[in-house]
Amino acid sequence: MLPGATRAPGCHDGFDTGHVDRLTASYAFSHETVFADLRLAAMTREREPSSKAYRQDRFENTERAAKETIEAEQRARREKTKRLKELRLSQQSGKDPATK
Repeated sequence: MLPGATRAPGCHDGFDTGHVDRLTASYAFSHETVFADLRLAAMTREREPSSKAYRQDRFENTERAAKETIEAEQRARREKTKRLKELRLSQQSGKDPATK
């Protein structure tokens, strides 16, 4: 280094790096401890009693929606079949179904 030049803060010649490492290690340990405590609290926390009821309601709603969808598809197929049958009969008899 040139005479009179100063080093930037935190710049080391390999001396006193243990101090920075201890601070970093202390912070990392504290950080890990906090998250370990949060994980432990989450694992030991009792489940809310309503969660089973919520899952049951969600299951029933899904079942109901599926049943309604199937019924709507069946109804649409029946209506389509009915319209096609009427169209075919009207074409055979020479009538226009719109003039009914």
